Amino acid sequence: MKYFQVYNWSKIKQIVAVKCILCRGLSTLDQPLCHQCQALCPVPVCFCPCCGLPINDSDTGLCSSCLRQPPPFDYCLAPFLYQYPVNRILQMVKYQSRLELINPMVDPLAQLLLDHYRDDCWPQAMLPVPLHNKRLRQRGYDQALLLARALQRRLHEVSLPLDSRLLERVRHTPAQQELDASARQKNVRQAFALRTRPTFKHVAVLDDVVTTGATVSEITRLLKNSTVERVDIWSIARTPED
Repeated sequence: MKYFQVYNWSKIKQIVAVKCILCRGLSTLDQPLCHQCQALCPVPVCFCPCCGLPINDSDTGLCSSCLRQPPPFDYCLAPFLYQYPVNRILQMVKYQSRLELINPMVDPLAQLLLDHYRDDCWPQAMLPVPLHNKRLRQRGYDQALLLARALQRRLHEVSLPLDSRLLERVRHTPAQQELDASARQKNVRQAFALRTRPTFKHVAVLDDVVTTGATVSEITRLLKNSTVERVDIWSIARTPED
């Protein structure tokens, strides 16, 4: 009986009309972001696999900055650029509790990862960027953890472990979006710690947005100063350079 209830509910979600969260046009309950708005989400034509920034196609595949001085992490993969409407959608998830928008953002990331790791080794674990307890009490939920759980469900065939306990945010810091690049680096310095010694050699760190890379770089250095040898960065969006 429960099977039929679940099946019927899934079918109902596909036919119940609702308004798109952005354009207010008609959509369905299982598609809070209509297909037209989802098609507007900016996708980089070509991006540097090391830092994730959009680039013109090159012989090496890497941007000039990564050829000169690569970041501490090994790969950065993001399906979208942090521009409208992606920035608006992620802000609604983070600050307005619009958690129904997580899946439409996670699905393209999952497909990007499946394509990338077809010829590469999957990480041994996925680590969401942790939220400080004070910020968690203010917001009521950890958006990076919710994104990680949704991504894990989407990648169920991979059987990717999710470890939300290894990393800890030990300093409550101002929001990164309020700071410039130099201040961002200082803001996250020694803001994270490891609860235990990692047993993994290869991990993926997940965050909703990578802007300057200060947060994920700080976490990468922490992990690589321990036992981790390779750190891949996964995010929904990458902020392009001005």
